[in-house]
Amino acid sequence: MSEPSSAGPPGRDAAARVGARVAALRELGEHIAERVPSRLRKGLRRALSVGFFVVIALVLYRQLSGTDWSEVLRSVPRSPWFYVIFLVRYLNVPITDALSYSAVWATNLFRHFGVFLMKRVINSSFSGGSGDVYFLLWTVRTLRVTYWQAFSAGKDVTLLSAAAANAVAVVVLGAYLAFGDLSLVQAVSPAVLGLVIGVTLATAVLSLFVVRFRGKVLGIGTDVMWRILGYHGARSIAKILLLGLQWTVGLPGSRFSDWIGLLVVDMLVARTPLVPAREFLFLSLALSLAGTIDAPEVQVTAMFLTDTALMQLGSVASLIAGIVWKSKPDPLPRAPENGGPK
Repeated sequence: MSEPSSAGPPGRDAAARVGARVAALRELGEHIAERVPSRLRKGLRRALSVGFFVVIALVLYRQLSGTDWSEVLRSVPRSPWFYVIFLVRYLNVPITDALSYSAVWATNLFRHFGVFLMKRVINSSFSGGSGDVYFLLWTVRTLRVTYWQAFSAGKDVTLLSAAAANAVAVVVLGAYLAFGDLSLVQAVSPAVLGLVIGVTLATAVLSLFVVRFRGKVLGIGTDVMWRILGYHGARSIAKILLLGLQWTVGLPGSRFSDWIGLLVVDMLVARTPLVPAREFLFLSLALSLAGTIDAPEVQVTAMFLTDTALMQLGSVASLIAGIVWKSKPDPLPRAPENGGPK
């Protein structure tokens, strides 16, 4: 009679293999580093940091180079509330991430807020998910957890974030199609619209399975799961409301209801996976649909350009803050109870 297999879950085994390979590479790196003078090692570290900064800065420069700065400077929104609301909207994502991972690890991670700013920059400047990989490596290095624990935490927060956002998207999209002004939708290809709606509904159904079978899919407890769903549900709703308010105060004489169609477009663009610099994709769509807004088209265009430019300037500021805000090793005081990744 064969003996029971001692192998763990496939996901845990895969994470363990990856962790072992990374550990082997780290040992090899440490062995090589011992043969390199200390001053040269410090110089190489600084060069790598500068190189990383330059790569992201070049990406941001390419994005900024397409902005019509003369139009922006002539027609920037005058209301200070436009910029206050933008700042709150920009910080919405890193604050929610900090709350979510603080709940997962049962510790206050706001003292490492710089890494959440960096995560946001990388996710927005490159393809979605690249910032999560950066954060996983940071978690292992700084919190001194295993690769499996870091992967499990990231997987849980990502799945629950998508579940909350999909639930909000289905409700908002359903309400818009049932009661909203569909003049904006009429400018979109029916095939494209049907595909987007189908994908949104399909991902929402998959998200329901994540919650229903949470014991098999998630590594956190039920209480922590509902907290994270609440954080990200509030984030998704706040994003829609803040963006609508920002546009309303940015274009005097407009009403919140004037922007509902474009808010739906922005929401659907945000749900599009593996797209870098989504704000530029939305900008191109918004500018093509600016004529549907009951306002001077040049002012609408200038406002969207200003918002996009602010987003890129926010990315530059976050990049600098993330580099300056150094995170020293900060091991978790104890294994998380009642909800930490197993």
